[in-house]
Amino acid sequence: MDNANKKNIIILVVDAFRPKNLSMFGYRKKIDKNLKKIADKNLLFKNFFSSSNATAPSLMSIFTGRYPNHHGILHQFPYTTNKEIEKMDREMKFWLPKYLKEKGYNTIAIDWIGMWFKDGFDYYEEREETQSKLKKFMNVPVVKKFLLNLPNWAYKIGKKVVKTRASVKFSPAKDTMDLGISKIKNSKKPFFLFMHFWDTHFPFPTTKFRGSKKENIEEFLEKIENKSQREYFKKRVTDIGLNSTEDMIDKYDAAIKEVDKQIGRLFNYLKNNNLWDNTVLIVLGDHGTNLIDHEIYFSSSGLYDDTIHVPFIMHLPGFEGKEMNEFAQNIDITPTVLDYLGEREYNNFDGKSLIKLVKGDKIRDKVFFWDGLCVNVRGVRTKNKKLIVAKDNQCNLCKSSHHGEFEEYDLEKDSGENENIYSGESELKEFLDEKEDL
Repeated sequence: MDNANKKNIIILVVDAFRPKNLSMFGYRKKIDKNLKKIADKNLLFKNFFSSSNATAPSLMSIFTGRYPNHHGILHQFPYTTNKEIEKMDREMKFWLPKYLKEKGYNTIAIDWIGMWFKDGFDYYEEREETQSKLKKFMNVPVVKKFLLNLPNWAYKIGKKVVKTRASVKFSPAKDTMDLGISKIKNSKKPFFLFMHFWDTHFPFPTTKFRGSKKENIEEFLEKIENKSQREYFKKRVTDIGLNSTEDMIDKYDAAIKEVDKQIGRLFNYLKNNNLWDNTVLIVLGDHGTNLIDHEIYFSSSGLYDDTIHVPFIMHLPGFEGKEMNEFAQNIDITPTVLDYLGEREYNNFDGKSLIKLVKGDKIRDKVFFWDGLCVNVRGVRTKNKKLIVAKDNQCNLCKSSHHGEFEEYDLEKDSGENENIYSGESELKEFLDEKEDL
């Protein structure tokens, strides 16, 4: 494949991005006008699921085409174990950025995670270069874990003293897009651009939002029965600085609107510079999020659809616009890219090319997913049923439990996953037994 025939590839990951808050999925607010414009004339996948509710396992699945139990990284930092990293080192068969670099692509990432995620990228923007010593210290995994386990009164005092949070201060979507577009302008050869937008990650610190001055948070906190979860949510309230859940949801929506605006800028740039017809564009969420659902507050913990059902839009030059309702997952992205480029020398994937689905073939009748924020929770979903099995269901974030040992839902009758119908047996359990972890 010579450079003249290579398509540019752009993957945009929007953090904690859920379909429920997009008008193209029925949301009352129209905060996604640019994404909807792209989706209307390209490929929109309505039943697309992440393989994890956490960033690190999800990105691994995107770049390897494998489920977390195969690529090894089951849990989000700083809860990833040495055993998981050792398995990743043993089992890493394919890494999309490295592969594309070897094929002659200019590989660019606008993100801050670093570590092995930098592998294969010619350019990887890292925030550490401009961080103070205090901010660097705050990002040490052991320190972050300690801070998040503090009682809320101590967390609040500490925040006032050091004027920072236990989590990273993200770059605004505009800065991310400015940098991404500048890298496209300066690329002398076909490029692979990966951009990660963190604006939609709680507490949405990059988004300007005044709020309504409503104050119902104390009343809301009183309704949280679990003490550890209540303490954790108090920290979340401290971080966001708003006093009503309505304002918190509105700020999440405002963050989506800003990311949508910046994706619109990229779309216009590609169109105006004759790059659109020679560029594959993929937009998706790494995972979803709970807002006030299932008694899990402004967090992606748990394996309900709110955290694993994500938007997925793809512009694939040569393919007409179409809406797909069959199952697809983030493990399908790498096989799709390789199939589209005509590269078929690798086949060690859990995922399958979405081109088959676009052409009318069904590629799977069930999806699997792992909880990257709890010790040992996983699930399987068909179109009408879902089973979640929790061998150890303590949440690493709030230290409470979000699932029973077994939960099964009839999604035709109960799309909100409110009534557990597990009776001691489930036809779905055999599928999970085949997906044992490390």
